[in-house]
Amino acid sequence: MNPRSAKLIVVTTCVFMFAGYLSHQGSALGQGKDVTISKDEQTTTVDCTGSDITVSGDDNKITLKGECRKLTVSGGDNNINAMTVTEVTVSGDDNNIRVETVARIRTSGSDNNITWKSGVGGKPPDISGGDDNNVKQGN
Repeated sequence: MNPRSAKLIVVTTCVFMFAGYLSHQGSALGQGKDVTISKDEQTTTVDCTGSDITVSGDDNKITLKGECRKLTVSGGDNNINAMTVTEVTVSGDDNNIRVETVARIRTSGSDNNITWKSGVGGKPPDISGGDDNNVKQGN
């Protein structure tokens, strides 16, 4: 093999490796970054893009745009509006949560109001748990 051919092979290999690296980085960016809201009395909007959202603070006003994998609420007295969430888990108390589309709702807290508009795939969400929680379909 002559030096020119060897150089061409090395350069071609580097180009393909770099393209693979960029492709991997692009898919990682599309997954979103998990977000934790632990402070109290915050007003914020989060673009989910496949993220897990954890709310441990109290008295927050939160808007979740896009599609979230999981919404976990352990804080209390929060008002949360979300577009699409695969699973909502609430262990806190006195939260008001509205979700456009949801697959599962789990509650172990009490006195929460959770309203959902539609389930995933036209089926109602799987709902379980909690004392004195009001989980209902709304518009």
